Amino acid sequence: MDVNAIVQLVGSLGFPIVCACALFWYLNKERESHKEEMDSLNKTIGENTKALIQLQDLVAYLTGAKNHES
Repeated sequence: MDVNAIVQLVGSLGFPIVCACALFWYLNKERESHKEEMDSLNKTIGENTKALIQLQDLVAYLTGAKNHES
């Protein structure tokens, strides 16, 4: 969208309406970005949990303690 199109929208619709639409668009983009970040973090946390369980099992095996029960 170029500057002339924005000026024309502000002139025909008014500044508050154009600002509300722009903020709505921006909020949706931020929400999509945040969802992608959270999905990535959830995957990483799941992988780290599996690794910690394996380490716990290994430590228990090496020390002769009971095996970890899932």
